[in-house]
Amino acid sequence: KPFLFTRGNHETRGKYRRELASYFDGPYIFTKQWGPVHFTVLDTGEDKEDTHPVYAGIVDFDEYRRQQAEDLKQIVQSPAFKKAKFRVVMMHIPHYYSGDWHGTMECRKLFAPVFEQAKVDLFIAGHTHRPGIHQPVAGQHSYPIVIGGGPKDGNRTIIKVKATEKDLNLVMIKDDGSELGRVDL
Repeated sequence: KPFLFTRGNHETRGKYRRELASYFDGPYIFTKQWGPVHFTVLDTGEDKEDTHPVYAGIVDFDEYRRQQAEDLKQIVQSPAFKKAKFRVVMMHIPHYYSGDWHGTMECRKLFAPVFEQAKVDLFIAGHTHRPGIHQPVAGQHSYPIVIGGGPKDGNRTIIKVKATEKDLNLVMIKDDGSELGRVDL
């Protein structure tokens, strides 16, 4: 079964951050075409300001995201993206439904206009530890935003996506096996 890894803020700092390359050697920003679905995976970096003491002056995630925004503008102009039946974006920090922390607001400012212009069909994220399926909201986002849960018992989720040439179906399953919600496009 296909598996896409989306790096999050806890993979950029913390006790095991240096071990990540032993399991996933990147890239952390990429596209993948599987059947009728074009996946774009972005690396949102950290949620705090670059000047936060926890980073000790050694990061520049703001510039990293700005560079990705430029890359994203090229990706959405590619023939593969334009011809895809479904266009799905994945990144760790959701640009809505994640408070007003620095990382969230930077992602919204840099990526949201491109997503709208490119007519993204579905957005999948994590980060908040609160699962949810958020339908399109006029004036904000014209596509569903799906946020997975975790890591505590009762809050963990699995997100399964299945697509044919006619439709794309997403189901979010709780750790007890029950369905939390779905998106059908």
